[in-house]
Amino acid sequence: MKRLPRVRRPLALALLGALLLGLSACSLSPPVSPSPPLAAAVTPETLASRLTFTPDEGEARTLIAFICISPEALRAVLVTPYGQRLTTLVRDAQGARFEAGDAPGEPPLPIPPAWLASRLEWSLWPRAALERAFNGSAWQVTEHDDQRDIRYHGRLAASITPQPDPARPRTLTLDDRQGGYRLTITPLDQGGTP
Repeated sequence: MKRLPRVRRPLALALLGALLLGLSACSLSPPVSPSPPLAAAVTPETLASRLTFTPDEGEARTLIAFICISPEALRAVLVTPYGQRLTTLVRDAQGARFEAGDAPGEPPLPIPPAWLASRLEWSLWPRAALERAFNGSAWQVTEHDDQRDIRYHGRLAASITPQPDPARPRTLTLDDRQGGYRLTITPLDQGGTP
């Protein structure tokens, strides 16, 4: 076996260390579940909800979301309680991403767009659509009592209470054990109140 010259050895070790660090950082991000087809949850109405993000450690943050689901895309316009557009979440054939908003001085969301898109899907899509999307993957959806559970490799990733029912919008709490957040989704009536 040929040995590296002394000059290249530190460089090779540094590159190896950077590679290992990069791989370990990837494993810290929660995996994203397969997305169900957008057509499974299409609604002609814009869903208006208050989203409260509560990290396991940290301060809660509340935003107003206007969610439109078409066969082409899920779009969630996220607005501060003062009415400024913070960002727009888009999930379409190209994946999930945030589009810039117009709220200067507001801190960015501390969550990746794919995380938020998947959690909205878990909460808004019918169980049958999630089951079809998860088929053949490490993901599973079950419902019992008044709760929907999302499992990854058999371990509980998140629970949603009460069970989502598109015909009866009501406040849902998604306890995301995988992501370390609790997301409360409160439907707003046409007057803008819960």
